Amino acid sequence: MKKLSTTSWKIQAASPSTTARTGFHCPGNGLWRPEDGAADPVFIFEGSLMPASGGVSTVWHLVRDPQG
Repeated sequence: MKKLSTTSWKIQAASPSTTARTGFHCPGNGLWRPEDGAADPVFIFEGSLMPASGGVSTVWHLVRDPQG
């Protein structure tokens, strides 16, 4: 298996008004909170699939990106 090096990765800051829906790829690293606010924010990596919240599909809002 090929080793991945994270030294050359560039982190692009997503806009604080960024949103993403469950099942779509995360547009940027950061803390994301579900639209209904029923759960604590979770850190999601860019490119990961956005999870469900409480077992249901939701819209996620970026709370804070790793740059700020």
